[in-house]
Amino acid sequence: MASLKHIVSKLHRKNSKSHVFFLVLVLIMFLLIAGTVRYYVLEPVRSSDSSMHPKHKEHKTLWMCKLPQCIDMLKFGESAWVELRNGETLVRKLIAMPGDTIEITDNGKVYTPHMNFKWRGESAFIEKRKIYMPKRGDTLTISELNDVEQDYLISLMQEQGMDFFLKTTLWQGDREISIDRVGSTKLANRQVSLQEVDQLPWQDRRLVEMQIRQNEPGNALIKLKRELYNKADSTLIEQVVINKDCYYFICERPTHCADSREYGFFTHERILGRHETIPDKVVDAITKASKFVLKKFDFLKKTKVFKRESSPETKGMKSNPHPKAKTILKERNTEKNK
Repeated sequence: MASLKHIVSKLHRKNSKSHVFFLVLVLIMFLLIAGTVRYYVLEPVRSSDSSMHPKHKEHKTLWMCKLPQCIDMLKFGESAWVELRNGETLVRKLIAMPGDTIEITDNGKVYTPHMNFKWRGESAFIEKRKIYMPKRGDTLTISELNDVEQDYLISLMQEQGMDFFLKTTLWQGDREISIDRVGSTKLANRQVSLQEVDQLPWQDRRLVEMQIRQNEPGNALIKLKRELYNKADSTLIEQVVINKDCYYFICERPTHCADSREYGFFTHERILGRHETIPDKVVDAITKASKFVLKKFDFLKKTKVFKRESSPETKGMKSNPHPKAKTILKERNTEKNK
């Protein structure tokens, strides 16, 4: 008999160890799968500000799919997780694909091949501009680009590691005039330095041109022209071959928000992920279900059917303030008295 008990006890211990080992193995596998999905497939990204409101609220967690096929499926109007040239990351909305041409006006109207819309309070563009989104394999002629496109192209060339330098000249119609005239202009109540002329963004260059034209006799337009030269042999760069697809990302709110209007083109390599709505819906469903269960639990706690009685006859019993419950208790007391 003692031997039988020993065998049964041994089997119990063995089964218990096997059960624990199985649970630990399942837990390890779950953690490995979750970690793989977290770092290689889906990554939660928090919206740091209100620039994407109302589509995405401030501090909301967005799930980004980092798989190449997810990024390749990115379409107009969708949100993506993008990286700046300095390594910072943002969540922005795609409005122009490679090969598209968009037009942005000074009053906030935006024309795209996919949809037209209007921003409120747009102030980044002081004049209407058309912008072409280069695609891989395009050859761009610098002299045919407007000032905005030239700014974006220069940033793109710097990103591609091209070694070049800029030279700016000042023209009145077809006549070149001294670049020193720029030194008499101001930007934000400060004098413009000739050393910074080559790197001025297009909005500042336009303001400089307007100031010079006010003080220069004649009706011919004033224009700051930039030329690009190879640093190696100082030859003029007239055309540039684009080796990366380019995209245009914007904020939902146009004012006080950094996007492609400031940073220019975002290449395909700087798109880190595409926003996936399914994980958001699952999280929202779980949150709503949890709130519903807690609400029901609180409701049941507040609406008890019976309460404790203080009389000796009903000690240990629960009573209901409902009239029917009082009638039942009264009948029981009557039967006991009989």
